[in-house]
Order: sequence, then structure tokens, then C-alpha cells
Amino acid sequence: MSKWATRFDLGLSTTVPVLEFEPGNINFIPDIRGCIIVCLKQTHHSRAVFLTVAPQKEGEGTTLTDGCGLINGAALTLIARRLGLSSRPTAVQGRVAGAKGLWILHGEDRSPTEPPRIWIRASQRKIKLPSLEAGSAHVIFDLVSQSTRITVPAHLNTQTVTNLAENGVDSQVFQELMRAGLTDLFTSLTQWDGPGAMPLLWNIVNNMGSVTKTRLQRIAHGLSRAIGLANRLEMDREGDGDDPEEDDPSLDSDESEKPLYEAVLALIQGGFHPKSSPILYEKMRYVIKTALERHLRGYHIEVRQSAEAFVVPGAYIDRDIPHAC
Repeated sequence: MSKWATRFDLGLSTTVPVLEFEPGNINFIPDIRGCIIVCLKQTHHSRAVFLTVAPQKEGEGTTLTDGCGLINGAALTLIARRLGLSSRPTAVQGRVAGAKGLWILHGEDRSPTEPPRIWIRASQRKIKLPSLEAGSAHVIFDLVSQSTRITVPAHLNTQTVTNLAENGVDSQVFQELMRAGLTDLFTSLTQWDGPGAMPLLWNIVNNMGSVTKTRLQRIAHGLSRAIGLANRLEMDREGDGDDPEEDDPSLDSDESEKPLYEAVLALIQGGFHPKSSPILYEKMRYVIKTALERHLRGYHIEVRQSAEAFVVPGAYIDRDIPHAC
């Protein structure tokens, strides 16, 4: 029931029709499968021991290409033109022909002058249509998002912290990262003196409250996610009260706090200073308190020299170094 509800919710999320394929250029291909992972031993006092076993028959083994298909360069070029992007993306997330998932640039079919083509993996097919007809809605690619949106820096959350801890990362590492993050956050919001201090403070509060981004999203409407102004969690949660444990790091403020951030920005732009304006001082005090509480509650640990982007496993460059697309 839970999976059904999730699939139903996906069908109602915002997409942008960007491209129509010829039925003959929509190809269905099998997934690439790897070894079967077998858990040999796991106790409360020891970590699990895993063994890889070669698949014995078709359909067995780990699906290495789960939800990830291929799309040619011509199709990505047309999508970029449709959205007004400066360069074509190397990966797109969307829906077409009863399938959903991520499609990455084909390894060989990269010419921008070829007809648009797409290759759909078996794991991506959610609805098996009897046939595809030219001009039907099923051959139109509905874009959800594309890979030109890269968030810098990346953040850990409760799920990634748990995953890393279970795989041997010491808790002291997370404590040090959390302490450093809180220190940097507090320092950035209380640096009120020196050259350029107020413009820098304005920029930090603006990013924290997503004020400018929210205004752009209102203008873009349904294109927000497709052109990189929002991600799935930000769009699906408009007007929704979701579990704060699952908040996305880029979703920095609640809607009820937007007026506060806008008021702080207006006061700073008007030439007021927190040290000389009691009103701005009190508002900044609340901004700092809220920011520190959110940082602690959400475990949104910043990872320096990192970025968030679409990543899928690829071929090995050599024996020990996997390649990510």
C-alpha cells in the first residue's frame, strides 16, 4: 500500500513536456545485473559479513542499472533549447512511455543532428503499454529535472549519517563536523564589523531564507524544478506539513519564517545596523537562534569541498577506480 501511494503521488508531481519521440526511436533494453549479495552472519555485537555469489539464472543478482536508462545527444540538445539552457545536460529525470527514472547521455550516440532516441531499462517500466503511437501523450518526454543543477557544498542528513556510521565511520568524525558547522554558522551571522560586512550578512540571510529563490520560483511556476530553481522535495512540500526528519538541506526555511527574512533584508538594505537598531538586533537574534536549532535538529552537516549532483555507476577506469557519470 505504501509503495502504491508513493507511485500515485509521483503521478501528480509537476513535469514539463519537452520532447516528442518517434515510436521507433523508443527502445526497451534489459538491465545490467551483478552478483547476488548474501548475508552470512550478523549479530548485535558484530557487523554483518557479506558474500558475493554469481547469478545462476536470468533475473537473479543485483540490478546495477536500476532506474537508469540512456538518451542520445540530440534529445538532450533539444531539451536544453526548450529550457533555454546554456549547455545540454548529461542526465535528465523524467517520464515517457509508461516509464520513469533517470536517463544519461549515451556512450556513442552523441551527435546533435541525429533523431532523438531513448533507451528504457526494464526496471524503469512501471506501465507496460500494448503499443506506442505517433502523436500520443505516451511518446512525449515529461521532464522532472536535469543535471545542470549542482548544489555546493553538499550536506549530510540523518539517513547518510546512519549509513556512514553503519559502514565504519567513527562518531567522533560527525561530532567534529557538527561542531565546525555550528561555529561557522554562528560566526557568519554575527560578523557585523569590517569592510563589506553588511552586504555579506544580507547575502547569508537571503540564502538562508531562500528569499530571492522563492521569488524566482513564483515567476517560473511549473518550470521551477526543470530549470533548477527547486528540487522534488521543495516542490512536493508546498503547502504540506512533512516530517522534519526528512527535510532536504536546501530547503532552509519554513514558509512562516519568510516574512522575517524579508524584513531583515529590507532593514539591511535601508542602511540599518544590528548594533544601532534594536529592531534589527532582535530580528537577527531570532534568525541566529532558528538557524542553530535547525542545524542541530536536521543533522544538516556541511561537507567542505563537495557538491550534490546526479551520480550513477559506470565502467571501471582501471581495476580499483570506478567511474561515475
